[in-house]
Amino acid sequence: MQVKIGIFLCDCGGSLRNIDFPKIRGNLEKLEGVAFVDISHNLCLEEGGKALASRILSEDINRVVIAACSPELCEHNFMRLLESLRLNPNFLSIANIREQCSWAHKEDVTGKALELLRMAINKARLLQPLERKEVPVNQEVLVVGGGFSGMESTLELSQLGLRATLVEKGSALGGKLSELEGFYGLGASPKEMLGSMTRAIEEGKNIEVLTSAEVTRVEGEVGNFTVRIRRGGEEFPRSFGAIIFATGYRAGILPRDFELRPSVNIISQRNLIEILQAPEKLERKPETIGFILDVSDESSRLATLLVLNNALAVKEKWGSEAYVFCRNLKVDSDGAEKLYREARATGIAFLKFEKKPQISEEDGRVKVEAKDVLLGEEISLSCDILVVEEKGLPPEGTEALSSILNIGLDSQGFYQNENVYLYPVDSGRKGIFLVGACRGDLDISRASMDVASAVMGVCELLASGKAIVEAEKVRVDPDKCRACLTCIRVCPHGAIRLVRVNTEKEVAQIYDLACEGCGICAAICPAKAIDFEGYTDEQILAEVEAIGE
Repeated sequence: MQVKIGIFLCDCGGSLRNIDFPKIRGNLEKLEGVAFVDISHNLCLEEGGKALASRILSEDINRVVIAACSPELCEHNFMRLLESLRLNPNFLSIANIREQCSWAHKEDVTGKALELLRMAINKARLLQPLERKEVPVNQEVLVVGGGFSGMESTLELSQLGLRATLVEKGSALGGKLSELEGFYGLGASPKEMLGSMTRAIEEGKNIEVLTSAEVTRVEGEVGNFTVRIRRGGEEFPRSFGAIIFATGYRAGILPRDFELRPSVNIISQRNLIEILQAPEKLERKPETIGFILDVSDESSRLATLLVLNNALAVKEKWGSEAYVFCRNLKVDSDGAEKLYREARATGIAFLKFEKKPQISEEDGRVKVEAKDVLLGEEISLSCDILVVEEKGLPPEGTEALSSILNIGLDSQGFYQNENVYLYPVDSGRKGIFLVGACRGDLDISRASMDVASAVMGVCELLASGKAIVEAEKVRVDPDKCRACLTCIRVCPHGAIRLVRVNTEKEVAQIYDLACEGCGICAAICPAKAIDFEGYTDEQILAEVEAIGE
């Protein structure tokens, strides 16, 4: 078949001003096999897509080259568009002229953009079609963790018709919600929220709840995970198509920064909540209460919300004078700014420090000394009670589970997501999602956003009961494979396994649905037994040859 290439240049709404698009069009129109070169302002929008589709059909082209933004942002949409036009989606080549060109330089970059496009064109000439096939998937979902995020995930999956199994390590559902009476001050109280969610789960038709249970092993790939669950001394296997981890967080102990042991007068936020729930524990109501933030963690949303809610609570219930010592009060959570203004309006004082406050005990009270940077004066405050912050820490067992799942941890010990901006709830393995505080410091509103994203991802994978994959986009040549296991060790997505092809030989096999097409296996294979369509040696060399033409 003769190669006939259509080229679409997008100037991103006229924002790529350091590229001369008419000049590029004039150069490319002279190349062999190029049917046309169009300039667009909005290829990613609906009208741009319609114009692109109309042009492809009218010119009957069989290769498409697009110069636009990063393929990470637009490739999937363009491939779906080509598929709807009955053109093999693998006949698409993208040149990133925004992030890798225009945005990377201040001066005119027309020459660089032209080279990137020539490389994409040379690659397009050698692209081969890929067969698409259907793969059956298990529609049951495992949710690990019975706190707010886990319960909400289970309910949303059930409402969408997917069967969900909720596994909770404790003896009852609720997690931190059961401990946070009067915590957030946003919407319904945690107790009311927990009650309504528990009733909904008990009445759910597609929901199974396993309390006092934990996950001990995970094998397989997206669409067909085999999970071993331990409950009551018994361990049994179950099959799931996807897994959502919502294991929450645990509150840290009193930070060592204070160099004082916890006492009757120095307590944690959690201790204060317990006292607020059972005030009879107090011999007398405290007249002055101090709160300290930003000593162990300057960016904790949860700690800030705790302080604001608890300061308002002691003001309302006991009429105590409340003082908050902080470096930078983080109020970017949903409703937190309103909560802060309410606290100021009720007379709660906020004192901003740079150097860590000095704390000592004096005459049965706690003395806090700090320099207020706004007043420029040294402040000395004697408190009946000093409430220090708690740091959100990864839940117990996180490291063991990450090893079982082959998922990395971040510098704080939380689960590492795939991409904090583009794929915040995706783990490194397709079909395994991370929601809520198990992936970092998140408040309830952000946890709800996590749940919505994860449930949408699960539905996209499992709702139809089958998945469409590109067969052998990455393939192993069994004659070259030496079963050295290098590819299996380095694959971050768990998409490669060892299979027996005859009675004498085992070779690596790529599981198409789990493969994310990162290319690490093809690059590192010492026997060069793995081919990656779209990045073959011939195609890469053709791109290199286009440089400097």
